[in-house]
Amino acid sequence: MSKSYTENEPKALHLTEEKLAQTIARNAELERHVKGLITSWEAERSQLRTKIVQLEHSLVDAIARSNNPRRAEQVSDEKMLLLEEAKREWSAQWSVERTRLLTEIRRLRQLATSILSCDVTVVR
Repeated sequence: MSKSYTENEPKALHLTEEKLAQTIARNAELERHVKGLITSWEAERSQLRTKIVQLEHSLVDAIARSNNPRRAEQVSDEKMLLLEEAKREWSAQWSVERTRLLTEIRRLRQLATSILSCDVTVVR
């Protein structure tokens, strides 16, 4: 019995090392994927912030150019509505993106945990 155990032991170690290498490679791949998602999200967020700043500046310009107080109020109300709408859109997009990213993070953590628990089981 001990002879067959020692004969199979190198095979088991090889399988464990191979599984560990696959797990490490998969983890690195998933990390690159998450970094890519974060980069694209940050770029989109930056674009939306730029748009909000542009809208704010156009609001200030419109108010400054207007000599008519009623016109200034009307322009201000329109710009505020545009700003509020842009903010609502951004908030909704951010909420969806945040939920998606958090779900992806949870999934990756569960995957890593299950892979690591499988590796520990094979080693024992």
